[in-house]
Amino acid sequence: MLTWALLPAPAVIASDSFVALMYHRFGEDSIPSTNIRMEQFQAHLEYLEQGDFEVINLQQAHEFLAEGTELPEKAVLITVDDAYLSVYEQAFPLLQKYQFPFTVFVATDPVDQGLQGYMSWEQMREMQANGVSFANHSASHESMLMRLENESRRAWLERIQADVDKSMNRLDQELDPFPGMFAYPFGEFDAQVANQLRQKGYIAFGQHSGAIGSLSDLRWLPRYPMNEAYGEITDFRTKVNSLPLPVISVEPEDHFTNNRRPTLEIELAETDSRIQELACYVSRQGQVPVVWIEPGRKFRVAPVENLPTGRSRINCTAPTESGQFLWFSHHWVIGSAEPGGR
Repeated sequence: MLTWALLPAPAVIASDSFVALMYHRFGEDSIPSTNIRMEQFQAHLEYLEQGDFEVINLQQAHEFLAEGTELPEKAVLITVDDAYLSVYEQAFPLLQKYQFPFTVFVATDPVDQGLQGYMSWEQMREMQANGVSFANHSASHESMLMRLENESRRAWLERIQADVDKSMNRLDQELDPFPGMFAYPFGEFDAQVANQLRQKGYIAFGQHSGAIGSLSDLRWLPRYPMNEAYGEITDFRTKVNSLPLPVISVEPEDHFTNNRRPTLEIELAETDSRIQELACYVSRQGQVPVVWIEPGRKFRVAPVENLPTGRSRINCTAPTESGQFLWFSHHWVIGSAEPGGR
């Protein structure tokens, strides 16, 4: 018996937000950091079906984000990054059984190179004929923060854009991809990269947690990463029922920093949730103090210990009267050089 069946049902999620889920591998138990076990994935889909969630497609998500159209209640977007073979062999049949649409963000170079463990274009065409959407995840799948030796900032940004364009061209040649949607490799980017992609018309997803609403920044939308460690049904239930914390602004907005204890100032829109119970948690440090600059509307938060080089994040949540959580996440990439040079 699944334990979530004994838990009370939460209130209905408002139609002005949705939750995006991010998967990579399915049933590849030797790679737990990016894998979801099939019994975990089965439990996720069963919970979505029994909980009367509406699994939306990428077109519906885009129309909400770009045009402000209304979403179904309890909307969830299922996304998968990289185009591993287990998506075709394991996830696709199960998602077809539940009649849930989903999106694959494809890194095209590994597919073109025929690397072991990746889908083929033919397999993806079969999936697309059965309602699966495909979108851009870059060609090389390299970090968008990595700058080559002696590479100028301008050349770095031009190379990144060329990589994005190459992937889109290959997708156009092989499939009928959804334009204007992108997922950052490793969830890594800085403001320059994000601004450049937005200027090219892209709405982009990261790999930091949180629900998506009308105030969410289209340059770096959150998705809940799903893997073995974070795939148990109790965690899944909390996340898929979450709502966006109504963040108006974040200072500084950039995600790359050389500061190992970066401070964020976050401004909120007015909310009738229990915002006074807001709590923030930093990777590997647990809960950290929240300093209110303007009670209920603006606060300051920072790590209490030095962050290591690489990716870290802060999650801030506040409960609602209905038992759901407002959720916001900001990720940092800590480096030892300027953005693009770590």
